[in-house]
Amino acid sequence: MPEATSKKIISNTIFTSAGRLWGYLLSFLLTPYIVHKIGLERFGIWAVANTAIHFFLFLDLGIGSSFVKYIAEYNTKKEYRLINEVINTGLAFSLFFCFSIFCISILLKSLAMNLLKFSTELYDDVLIAFLGVLAVFILNYIFTVFKSTLYGLQRMDIVNIIFVIVSIPGTLGLVLFLSLGFGLKGLIYNSIIVAFVTVLSYAICAYRLLPQMVISLKYCNIKMFRKLWNFGFKVQIAGFSEFINASLDKLLLGYFLNVKMAGFYELGSRIALTAGNLPSVLLPAVEPASSELNATKDTRALNNLYTRGTKYIVFLTFPLSLFVITNASLIMHFWMGESGYQKSALAIQILTIGYSFVLVTSIGRLMARGMGAPQFEMISALIILGLNILLSVTLIILFGFIGALIGTSVSAVIGSLYFMNRFHKHIERATASFLSGMYLKPVSACILALFASFTIDLLFSFLGFSPSGRADCLMYLVTKGFVFSGIYLLCIYIIKYLDEYDMNVLLATIKIPLNKLRFIKKI
Repeated sequence: MPEATSKKIISNTIFTSAGRLWGYLLSFLLTPYIVHKIGLERFGIWAVANTAIHFFLFLDLGIGSSFVKYIAEYNTKKEYRLINEVINTGLAFSLFFCFSIFCISILLKSLAMNLLKFSTELYDDVLIAFLGVLAVFILNYIFTVFKSTLYGLQRMDIVNIIFVIVSIPGTLGLVLFLSLGFGLKGLIYNSIIVAFVTVLSYAICAYRLLPQMVISLKYCNIKMFRKLWNFGFKVQIAGFSEFINASLDKLLLGYFLNVKMAGFYELGSRIALTAGNLPSVLLPAVEPASSELNATKDTRALNNLYTRGTKYIVFLTFPLSLFVITNASLIMHFWMGESGYQKSALAIQILTIGYSFVLVTSIGRLMARGMGAPQFEMISALIILGLNILLSVTLIILFGFIGALIGTSVSAVIGSLYFMNRFHKHIERATASFLSGMYLKPVSACILALFASFTIDLLFSFLGFSPSGRADCLMYLVTKGFVFSGIYLLCIYIIKYLDEYDMNVLLATIKIPLNKLRFIKKI
């Protein structure tokens, strides 16, 4: 692919990686503190409120899902009037949409709370949680077009720098609110403040990077709205499916069982999502890059992007997922500082399987969007959505907590396999040879690494060592992780899964942040 495009992808991936890792570190450190301060039941309320309010995101007709694709495309062609039409039409729709959502939420708040099972003394907490999350949602949605502008301009570095900078006082504010005894209300107040500062920063930076941007009603038109909708509603269905896959179970568990079960699920799903999201740092740069390449009709570069991108995703996803699945109980014990989270460990193991299948097809999904062909992702999403609702409801009734986990993972696996098959037919790639080329070597390396990891278990067992506290768990995890990753990387090197081009990409990835920090001369 063009060198300029390659460098942009690498740079955006680096900054996205840094932002994601920082976010995961904060979440890892703060979640146990939050649970201990507000209790698991209130944490479950917080999780359910976030899930319920964010359902509204999928009532926007898919308009918000199309901003990045068209801003990237029009910026490549230097069509600034069309960029202004996208921004202003999107902003006008966002204001109208959020006003409608606010009215609907006020009308339905009593009905929503009556569906959940919680202690009567928690009524005020449930109410403030739903209203607070609604306020955060509205703030983020109204300004989403400015964040999308930064993504469309392929400036993920700025988005992630803003996130890191704002998160530092945000974290201090959270600790302050909870330490002063504000409880769940403090969590809400802090979230609103952080959201406001963040979205305001997006707007200011978008203006500075795109001086041609003009906010004016004259750029709002129905033709652009239809164009955004025609593309966006297909992507929206896919996004809705992913949201359902990750979130519906919390609502179902809150309804059929209790919010405490939703809390266990939330803790487990966070680790499972983290295991999937760490490799997904490669993804945000794919859609705008593929949109740019598609606009220039560079088919060869598109095929190369798909092959290389999938290889890197598989290379990272398989070992991380397998390690997390086989050490789920140990991870939960270390994270929460105590035992008693067996249900969360089970959630990690089962959900990671489903999330991994979705992740390894994500390069194709985002490329399909950038190429203007999101229909395959849409149909795949409908399969996942339908199966997840049917299986989760049925299996929760029959088997309780574990039924929700099985329903989510099975639907994700089936839907992902369908997408891969359809997308490969579209780009005329043989699925069987692609699978053997991309998956066989890393799977073999993972199996060998797993056997090596099991020898650590046998060695510790022989020595009579059983981890009890956080320090013990950390030592155990670090030792197993070192052995597992070492054997995996050694196998990858021996079987030459990464070729010379891949090694050059790795070298360039290392050099870019060093350039930024002035540790080496610019390349």
